[in-house]
Amino acid sequence: MAMTSRQSDPHTFEDLDAYYADRKLLRRNISLILLLNLGWSACFVVVNPLILLALNKAGVGDAEIGLLWSINSWAYSYLVMYFAWKSDHTVTRFGRRIPYLFLSAPFIIVPIVLFPFFHVKWVLIALAMTEMLFMDIKAATIPLLNYDCVPRHMFARVNALCAIVMGAVNFLSLRFGMHLADVFESAPYLLAGGTLTLTTLVGGLLIREPPIHHPTLENFKPWSAMKIAWQDKRMIVLMLGINLGVTFATMYSQWTWLFAKQDLALSRADTGAAMSWAILVPVIISFPVGWFIDRFGSYIVLGVCWALMYGATVWINHFTHGPRSLTAAALLMEGMTPLYGAAYIILARDTDRTHLGSVTSTNSFLRGLFVGASVLISGTLIQSNGNNYHIAYVFGAFVSSAGFILIMIYGYLMQRGQNPPHQRSIVALEPVPTSLPTILETFE
Repeated sequence: MAMTSRQSDPHTFEDLDAYYADRKLLRRNISLILLLNLGWSACFVVVNPLILLALNKAGVGDAEIGLLWSINSWAYSYLVMYFAWKSDHTVTRFGRRIPYLFLSAPFIIVPIVLFPFFHVKWVLIALAMTEMLFMDIKAATIPLLNYDCVPRHMFARVNALCAIVMGAVNFLSLRFGMHLADVFESAPYLLAGGTLTLTTLVGGLLIREPPIHHPTLENFKPWSAMKIAWQDKRMIVLMLGINLGVTFATMYSQWTWLFAKQDLALSRADTGAAMSWAILVPVIISFPVGWFIDRFGSYIVLGVCWALMYGATVWINHFTHGPRSLTAAALLMEGMTPLYGAAYIILARDTDRTHLGSVTSTNSFLRGLFVGASVLISGTLIQSNGNNYHIAYVFGAFVSSAGFILIMIYGYLMQRGQNPPHQRSIVALEPVPTSLPTILETFE
């Protein structure tokens, strides 16, 4: 039997206790992780839409864009499992996760900085694909710092604090970043490159990871995680439902900027200003939604989310004609985000904590496959129907509905069957904070 991290290092138990008991170190790590996340999030909320619009302007059609994003999603399906597992067993003086930040950052930052200075189609595609590939590596490893460096009983508070601050910063970035692009095309890319370099160096060099050392000589086998995750066959139904259910949100994030440009004739600045207000919605409603889920369960919330999705579909397809109606559509979409989190809470609560990594990585693997397929299919539908973006939202609504139905079937199967003992006793989520003072206690 493979040794656990505590079994493989006789000093780990005492070292970890001292690490998590050090409040000064905890505050420093949280501040640095927040800085790191803010830098990357604020940059990409502006840069990603600019890259998408630039590719389209250079002659990359909707079907080609769908293919590029699909290839990236399929690559992510494998990379998220491999690099998350690989980082678990990495031992360096920087820690387990930080080396992958230093590995990926140069291949993300350099293409971003170079992007506005090229206009040849194949060069832009190569730069975009390089940036996305190494973003996948970063996304598979660096978010784990949010859990590695924080005691379990503070997970929810720290994540809530990140959501509040990042929502405010992303709001400002999206609102003013597109105006900056209209004034000086290269400015957002160059500013993003400088910000990413600074936050990477500061965070990467100063964050102190916990003393967990778990080297292994075993080779990576993705089906090993799936075998664990699908011991209970009902989990297959749940994962299929969860990942089909995100299709409508994928259509919104993938095509709305091009929809605003082609159908609504909005500039980048006007689109950014119209959509920016919606970023604040999850910040405002996440806590009451979390309380409601803890108190009454996930399935009622998912029913509301389903209704909002159909409302958003009707609104986008029939009533969105300008910036104000686009703002309303964005508010509906962003309002769905914390509601749909109820599906992932079902997954976490019905999983043995000792197998959580295998279950979540398997779910991420499926998400990459499903998102890639949905973007490819929708891009082809849009282009083959005369650049009709409405068809993508209808397609997303139908596929997501199938996902919601599967989640409800899973709930029925769980209620009808006998739950495994670990699902009734061992597994529990961290308490969800319900007020700002509770969150701020993290830093006391």
